[in-house]
Formats: sequence, structure tokens, C-alpha cells
Amino acid sequence: MKPFMKNFLKAFIILVIITALATAVIYFDLYKLDWIRPTLLVEQIPYEEIFEITEFEDAEFYDSTNEFVGAEIRIGVRFLSHISPPEKLPEEYKSGVKKEYSSVNIYVKDVPNLKTLEKMREALESSKYLKLIKNKEIHATFYESKLGNKKVKRIEEISVKSDGYYFVKY
Repeated sequence: MKPFMKNFLKAFIILVIITALATAVIYFDLYKLDWIRPTLLVEQIPYEEIFEITEFEDAEFYDSTNEFVGAEIRIGVRFLSHISPPEKLPEEYKSGVKKEYSSVNIYVKDVPNLKTLEKMREALESSKYLKLIKNKEIHATFYESKLGNKKVKRIEEISVKSDGYYFVKY
């Protein structure tokens, strides 16, 4: 074969392969063939929703001269999970037959003084519920788990500052 024909045949084969791949991608998106590329489900941070407080624990930090440096509080909460995208959930969760709950630890970092820490302890002992404030800085750590044979990134812990949430009393 002549060199021109060899180059032309190679280019034609590459063009056919690229066209076939592009057509396959279009049809996968068009007909929602997720078994080839599964959608990762992600649990959303439920701002402005009520969390049930299950437990709490605090830690105080002192320097070498026994002066208060800071504190942090770990609050264990439980809430109804919101997983996105909802249309990709297993059928029993999508229809509401089963509900999924999350148990998460909220870490309140940088408590500035002992007075604030005491007020937080009193509020935690007298309240059973809290809410996260939407416009405050929140850091969430995720882990991967399964929900009906689908991979889900679940919230493991949430870190907030002392003004990032408030207590709810009924």
C-alpha cells in the first residue's frame, strides 16, 4: 500500500472510533444508562432543620500556667438524611417506605472563654434540639457507605464556631 493510503486509512479508523464514542456518550446521557457510570449520591447538610441532641461532651484547654486557652464541645445529633439526587435513590427510600437517619458529631471549636462554655453547657442540658445557621461557616467531613447497593457520601462530622448554631426549646 502506498504511504498516502496508509495514513488515510489510519485517520479514517480514528475518526470512526471517535464518532462511535461520541454517539455512545450521547445515548448514555439520553437514555440514562447509569449502570455504566453510576451517579454518586451525596448527603446534604440540613441547614435550618431541627437536630435531636443525643449526647454531648466538652473539653477545656489550659496552658502551662494553668490559664484557660480555649475549649471545644462535641455534640452528638440525629436527623433525617437528605440525599441528593433524590431520583437516583433506591425505590423504597424514594417512595417514603423507608427513611434514613444520620448520627453525626458536631464539633464546636474555639469557645473563647469559660463563661461562654458554662452557658453552652447549661443550654445543652436544658435543650433537646438545635439548628445550624445557614450563612455561617461550616466544615463537613464525609465518608463513603452503601444505601441499597448504591454508594453514598455520608456526613461523618460537622465543625462549626460557637455562633454557627442555636438551641430550640419546645
